[in-house]
Amino acid sequence: MKLSLSLQTSMLQTLTPQQIQYLKLLQLPVLQLEQHIRQEIEENPMLEELEDSPEVSIESDDYEEDIPSIDRAVMERENFYDESGGNGDSEGYDDYSATSTDSFDENHHDPFEFYELAWNESAPSDTPRNEDYDDSDYFQPKDVPSFIDELLTQLRFLDLTKEELIVGEYLIGNIDADGYLRRELVEIVQEVNDVIGEYNLKTRKALMQKERAALVSALDQATATLQAEHDNPARNYALDDQDALVKAKPKELPHAVYYDFITYEQAEKILKEVQKLDPPGIGSRTVKECLIAQLKAVMNPSAVQKLALKVLENNYEAFAMKHYPVITKSLGISDEELKEVIDVIRRLNPKPGGGSAAAVTNSVIPDFMVDYDEEKDDIIININDSRIPALGVNVMYEKLKKEARYKKFNKETSQWLRKKYDDAKFLLQAIKQRKVTMLKVMTGIAGLQKEFFMHGENAIKPLIYKDVAEDTGLDVSTICRIVNGKFVQTGYGTFELRYFFSESLPSDDGEEVSTRIVKQRIREMVDKEPKGKPYSDEKLTKELKKAGLNVARRTVAKYREQMRIPVARLRKEL
Repeated sequence: MKLSLSLQTSMLQTLTPQQIQYLKLLQLPVLQLEQHIRQEIEENPMLEELEDSPEVSIESDDYEEDIPSIDRAVMERENFYDESGGNGDSEGYDDYSATSTDSFDENHHDPFEFYELAWNESAPSDTPRNEDYDDSDYFQPKDVPSFIDELLTQLRFLDLTKEELIVGEYLIGNIDADGYLRRELVEIVQEVNDVIGEYNLKTRKALMQKERAALVSALDQATATLQAEHDNPARNYALDDQDALVKAKPKELPHAVYYDFITYEQAEKILKEVQKLDPPGIGSRTVKECLIAQLKAVMNPSAVQKLALKVLENNYEAFAMKHYPVITKSLGISDEELKEVIDVIRRLNPKPGGGSAAAVTNSVIPDFMVDYDEEKDDIIININDSRIPALGVNVMYEKLKKEARYKKFNKETSQWLRKKYDDAKFLLQAIKQRKVTMLKVMTGIAGLQKEFFMHGENAIKPLIYKDVAEDTGLDVSTICRIVNGKFVQTGYGTFELRYFFSESLPSDDGEEVSTRIVKQRIREMVDKEPKGKPYSDEKLTKELKKAGLNVARRTVAKYREQMRIPVARLRKEL
């Protein structure tokens, strides 16, 4: 093998930290953007929240830097910066750099002295400061107990030993959002015993030390008494006696101060108690166990409820696979009785946790509001920036800049001020440009999907990212960043922007149809199918062809699985 050296030239594009920050801002939904801005306000004293929303402007004599574009093709289309390149006068900060390297003022050596300057000068001199001010009229949100907290409260009302209470708390702590205990019980038992063993060891050591200390204290007192009454031999005897007692084995610890280890059988017993809490079936390990626990919790069950419990305990697999003839033959019951049993089981809750194990309310805050104006035959688009605080550069910066012309700052202070101002200036520009770019993308989507905003979901058309990129003049990557995670409120509901993008399928009239239309037709046919004889994938394919949609059977099966619609056999009802 021969080794050699060679030279090669290549062109690479790298992103500056500011460019990366702008890309992140494009991806943030409105709620996360608000949190990001408020965090920037806390970390950067150059930023301040304004009461009104004036146009952001930066004086021409402020320091400006020519920042390379994120992507030349993208940023030229978006006009992210001025064509002049942003080479402005750097009067303020150049003064700092010129003086700080050659001289040092001992009175201005703190790089964070801007905080002190702003604090002392922010309030007018004729406004007294009330240091005892207390805002007693603030809104205090109510602390809603979480689902887990409610279960723990119920657990503490049960007649349990201290060891059983610990196991119960561990079991509840491992319950997931659906209300199931998906962790192996043997692992929980091992973890509880490890904690108990560690606690017992620490407690034993602490009590032994306490007992030894009590012995030493008592012997010291006895020694002092003997020394007062006798001469040196008695003192030596007391010291020898003290040493012997200190080395003696301490008494056995009382049972009340330590915990017994838990067996698997005890943990299984406590789990059954947890499953009786409200809601019944909580902490179950399988759906079968959950449904059985709910039926066992019924007081004075009816004959049908007893039969339903028997079906779940003895014929659960056949019931889950809807092999109804197997159940009727095994239990010797009629179809009518089985139908009543199925009705009872369907009223049970397969997810006792409700899908949330914490007191959290999930809501969608739309990033856009789009309405169709029938009189003007036009689409009105608004961006939801009501939650975004209006920002400006802190007025203390102007005072500090003027003061810096005749006061000397050290290099560290100058660099800190310069960085904070650069960060504030870029954030203001990036937020403004983000709004322009988002409106441009939403306008492109609304224009290409105008029929949807006029007539609803049945009028949606096939659309891909490339179509919007060509319509707006933006890059496909920019479209992706804006679309992901954003929502739009329309007259037909709130949709994620990705909803408007779908592939196309040919129809009999030669026009392309969105795949979302095909999925919607499949859903409608399944909802209207005869429950006793549901449509197979082959039957659904034939019905779609009658409607002018040429779709293969495997494509119908794929769409059905994507919509989580079970196969025909599992959709069958008595």
